[in-house]
Amino acid sequence: MTDFMVRPSAYDLRSILGLALPAHVVALVDDDWRPAWLIGRLHCADGWIALIQYTDATGNELTRRIPVERLGPNN
Repeated sequence: MTDFMVRPSAYDLRSILGLALPAHVVALVDDDWRPAWLIGRLHCADGWIALIQYTDATGNELTRRIPVERLGPNN
């Protein structure tokens, strides 16, 4: 799945990078958008990586690193 299929091309990641931590966001994990807490950001050679906490489909709370491009604002 490509980024343009899940996020409008005009979406500006600065809105995510500018959030005070922790921040409530939605995250694309396991091909599903889930509510999550953004608890950290790390700039790597490949771009920004987000550290999030979310609840999976079985109800387990997980902490995971994902590309910031897979985050969206909490609406």
